[in-house]
Amino acid sequence: MEGTFENTLQEHLIKAELIAEMYCTLQIVKRLKGMGFNVKQVLKIIELPQSAVLRVFIGKEDIRKIAEDTVKQQIAENDGKIPECRDFIKWIENALQYFEPEEDKEELIPVAEPQRLTCEQWAQYTPYENKLELFDGQALADLRERENMIIALIYNIGLKHLVKILPSESKTILKELLDKQQL
Repeated sequence: MEGTFENTLQEHLIKAELIAEMYCTLQIVKRLKGMGFNVKQVLKIIELPQSAVLRVFIGKEDIRKIAEDTVKQQIAENDGKIPECRDFIKWIENALQYFEPEEDKEELIPVAEPQRLTCEQWAQYTPYENKLELFDGQALADLRERENMIIALIYNIGLKHLVKILPSESKTILKELLDKQQL
């Protein structure tokens, strides 16, 4: 019985931590709204359920209630299991990268042939402390990290090699997408 109590207590502490982190994140969403960001921009900066961001933007509910509901929803969507904890500070640091002046970061432009990366480029385009992590089926902490990592790798192997290693079905889909964009 004691082990069950400890497990239940530990589960409640983890949920409380997730709710607190979600609350802090939603407070940031509220500030971004106040700075003139729209829902789409916020969702690009910080990966959150769209419903939570919309509720913050509407502004009729207490943010703590939205945080609690969002964590409950994530647990329900995860078959009743508590989702893996994210490194909250890292997550916010990644989100804040969107506010860094663009001139601070060298743009990598993948071309047909492979290109070498410098240590500085690698540091700019790879995850914090070069840690590869999986969060609820998503590689890395957020979309920005995934995009940066992909660009660095494609830059390094070249577009020819990327096309060479893609399955034929993916090549067909890629061609269709490129044709729609009409480069």
